[in-house]
Amino acid sequence: MGLGNASVMFPTANLLSFLLLTKGCFERNLLRAPIAALLKHILLPAAVVCFVSFLDTGEASRDGWPMLAVAGAVWLLFANSVSYGGMVLWHERWLLRRSVIPPWLVLAAAVVVPIALFGIHLSLVYLALSVSSFPRAGAPVETLFAGGIAASSGLGAGILAARLTGFRPSFAFALPKLLLASLVLTPVFYRPSALGGLEDVWCLANPLCVATELARAGISSQSEALPRHAKALACAFSGAILCWGLFTLTVPSTALSDEHV
Repeated sequence: MGLGNASVMFPTANLLSFLLLTKGCFERNLLRAPIAALLKHILLPAAVVCFVSFLDTGEASRDGWPMLAVAGAVWLLFANSVSYGGMVLWHERWLLRRSVIPPWLVLAAAVVVPIALFGIHLSLVYLALSVSSFPRAGAPVETLFAGGIAASSGLGAGILAARLTGFRPSFAFALPKLLLASLVLTPVFYRPSALGGLEDVWCLANPLCVATELARAGISSQSEALPRHAKALACAFSGAILCWGLFTLTVPSTALSDEHV
């Protein structure tokens, strides 16, 4: 009887812990300033999608607004995974060090906010597509695959950013500029072919390049072909970044301010 009760209580306790962590993530990242979050994460992307979709009044082209919008959604997933995912993991690292709850629960709770926002942004894009003349012939699973690469890379990069902020608090002011630089380096406003002969090398070295093109392939058959092994390398790089970040969560820091939770 005792073992039976323990087996029932264990998943119940895990579920309760997950719900509490998720609630804490939403409160810390969104509910502290709900108006600002609504404007930044929903109204602004909706306004941009509506503007560019109605601006594109001619025949849908290969570089039409949907290709820009879906690539932008993938980059926003990466940026939100850095700001809201990795930072949450760093803040709750004591749960991993003391083995209070399973590590996968902490990871799942940290990714809830970025994934939820990604779902909203994708919904806006697909809603606009439903009333446009853009020829859709892609596989949506490619977009989800792209989301996995962006989220994994963002979580790992976010942990690194949080750790650097602990050592150098001024780094927090540089983080938005670095995220903006990542937008420039990610093929959102341009296509990899615009890089000339460097597109294959760049897609092999930059997981976000692969992620954006996979997302474009999810809505159109006119996406650019990726170099051989680019998907495998992107998965390996993003997974390595995430695993490295998770490992650093268990390593004590020499900075006292960094260890204060």
